[in-house]
Amino acid sequence: MTSLQRENDELHETLARKTLLNESVRTDLQSLQTRFDTLTIQKNDISTLLDHNQQELLTLRSVMANAPTSDPIHLVFEINRLTKSLESKTRDFDYTSAQYQDASAKAAESGREVLELRQEVERLRRRVGTGVKEVTWEAERKVLEEKCRALEEKCSVLEERERRREERERRTDGLGGIA
Repeated sequence: MTSLQRENDELHETLARKTLLNESVRTDLQSLQTRFDTLTIQKNDISTLLDHNQQELLTLRSVMANAPTSDPIHLVFEINRLTKSLESKTRDFDYTSAQYQDASAKAAESGREVLELRQEVERLRRRVGTGVKEVTWEAERKVLEEKCRALEEKCSVLEERERRREERERRTDGLGGIA
């Protein structure tokens, strides 16, 4: 009877540890989901800006095509002005396209990570639900510590990417939106 009680106590301790780990992974998952949502919003904002810049580019091209043809001095001035404007808009368009691609790639990557973490949470839930007799506590602890380290490294990489992106945006904002 004492052996069964001890085994029952060990199973309860293991269950408690698994529950804590599960909550930690759930918190990490929620954090990544929030980051994913933020990147999706940023991607949509960049897409809107890209559409706006494309419209302006079309308008500028239309104005250039319909410029007055009677005054050569005016035409030269207008061509120079519109050429500079077109170059500026082209740079803005290129920058916005690059930002859009970057945000899209980050959103896709975050989506994949969220999916992987959800799968990991589900796998851990199944293991907790069915019992963990087949794995010793020490070996399991090492595996879980490795997973935690890996998740922390992923979070650090994502935070560094986010910091770089924000730094690029601050530099771009300081230049008046021209990259």
